[in-house]
Amino acid sequence: MTLLRRYNLPALLFCVSTLTGCATAKPPMAEMDDAARRVEAARAAGAPTYAPMELRAAEERLALARAAMRKEDYGQAAPLADETQAAADLALARARLGKAREKVDALARENAQLRSDLSIDPEQGGSQR
Repeated sequence: MTLLRRYNLPALLFCVSTLTGCATAKPPMAEMDDAARRVEAARAAGAPTYAPMELRAAEERLALARAAMRKEDYGQAAPLADETQAAADLALARARLGKAREKVDALARENAQLRSDLSIDPEQGGSQR
């Protein structure tokens, strides 16, 4: 006898789907830790100054993920942790961009001051007056 004849196929499928549905998701501890580290890295990189909205979004997602963990709703906590990571990465990138722009602006001002000090007219190809 084959397995399908021996056992009723619909009953077997029902049992498998029931057991699969009852299985609880494991807590996304690694994802939560990574999300918290990324938010902190963004904060340390200057996101409060250069990317406050992105940082706030990451912090809000992290708070929602932590609330889901407290409720043991791991199915909701895992995607929220992933969203936190993405938002924190964006905040970090924007903070780095803001700092880089500040450096570029400072160097441009310094170059302009040096040209002025040397009496170089930038419109005449660098010739002195």
